[in-house]
Amino acid sequence: MKTRKRILVVDDDHITRDLICFKLREGGYDVDTASHCLEALVSMKENKPDLVLLDIMMPGLSGLEVLNLIRAEHVVEKLPVIIISQSADDEMILAAEKLGADGYLVKPFEMEILIDKLKTISGFA
Repeated sequence: MKTRKRILVVDDDHITRDLICFKLREGGYDVDTASHCLEALVSMKENKPDLVLLDIMMPGLSGLEVLNLIRAEHVVEKLPVIIISQSADDEMILAAEKLGADGYLVKPFEMEILIDKLKTISGFA
């Protein structure tokens, strides 16, 4: 029996977060949510997601700071992380890549693009 993959969606915008969660659940994924980065860090340790969708611009810690923390933690350093952000700034994208992001999607994006991106993550799809 194939186990369902668990995705943590981290975004402070509840409309975006709810839409992504709805589509992912519809696609057969288990989904956890966090509205800020500290909540996300706790959820990662408690729920052990298979992948994280992480917004950059949030109150408190930024998504890039959280990505840096994820990569520094040996327990979750291989956890796939896809950045979802309204910023299409090349420097921001490069910073995410340097920190080890597995992908970068600029909001708003079509949900099919997200699902296709998930399929490219090694060992995830």
